Amino acid sequence: MGAGLVSACLPISYVFLVHLFDRNGTDRNDPVSVKRRFQGALLSNLFSIMVTAYYLTDYTSSPLREMGLRWDDVSAAITYPFILMNAFYLGQFVMMYIDRILWHYFDYYEWKQCCSSWVWRRDVIVGPITEEIVFRACSSTLMAHVYGPTWTILLNPIPFAASHFHHIWDDQRRGHSLAHSILQRGFQFCYTYLFGAFATYLQLTTRHAIVPIIAHSICNAQGLPLLLEVPNYPKRRDRWALYGAYFGGFAAFVYLLYTQNGMPTP
Repeated sequence: MGAGLVSACLPISYVFLVHLFDRNGTDRNDPVSVKRRFQGALLSNLFSIMVTAYYLTDYTSSPLREMGLRWDDVSAAITYPFILMNAFYLGQFVMMYIDRILWHYFDYYEWKQCCSSWVWRRDVIVGPITEEIVFRACSSTLMAHVYGPTWTILLNPIPFAASHFHHIWDDQRRGHSLAHSILQRGFQFCYTYLFGAFATYLQLTTRHAIVPIIAHSICNAQGLPLLLEVPNYPKRRDRWALYGAYFGGFAAFVYLLYTQNGMPTP
C-alpha cells in the first residue's frame, strides 16, 4: 500500500477504533463511553506511529523526529501556541472581564471541578493529544512527503473535519433528528476544516507535535469566537472595547503566524 493512501487511511482508523471500543455505548459524554474511547484512541496512536515510522524510513533516518515526537525546543513549542491562541481569543477574555466571570480562570475549585470531569479531560487533554498525533504528526507528515506541504495543508484537514460526522449517530442516540444532526455537523465540518488547515500548517512548519496539540486544546476550551455577541452589549464603550480586543487580537495572531516570532525551529 502506498504512503499516500496510508496517510489518508490513518484518520479513518482513528474513528473506527474509537467507535469499536465503544460499540455498545449510548452517549459519547457518558464517563464509561469516554474511558472506552480513550482506549481506542490510544491504540490508534500506537498503530499510527508504528505505521508512519515504517513508511517514513524511505524519506528520513529519524522518523519520530520528523513526526514532531521530540522533546528539544519544548519550551518554545508550549509558549508559542499559547501566546498565539490567547491573542486569537483576546476578545473573549475582554468579554469575560466585562461580564465579571474572568475570575473563573483563577479559581482553584473551578479547575478542580474541570479536572474531575471526564468530558473536560477528553475535550481539553486526551482528545487534542490523540487526534493531533494521528491527524497531524502521522497523517500530515507522511502526506507531505508524497504530495508536498501545500496540497497537504489543503487535503489533510478533509478527513479530520469529516471524522466529526460520526457524531451524527451520537446525536441521534440522544434524541436529535437526523436533519438537525446533519446541519449541526455540517457547520462543524466547516470550522474544523479551517482549524485542521491551521494545525497542519503548524505541524509542517515547526515539526513539533506539541505545537498543534496546545493550539487544539485551547480551541476546544474556548470554542468559537463570540464576535457576533458584541452588538448585544448595551454600553457603547463595551462594544468598542470588545471590537478593539477582537480585531487587535486577530491582528496579533496573524502577525505572530506570519513572522513566526517565537516559533520552535524544525
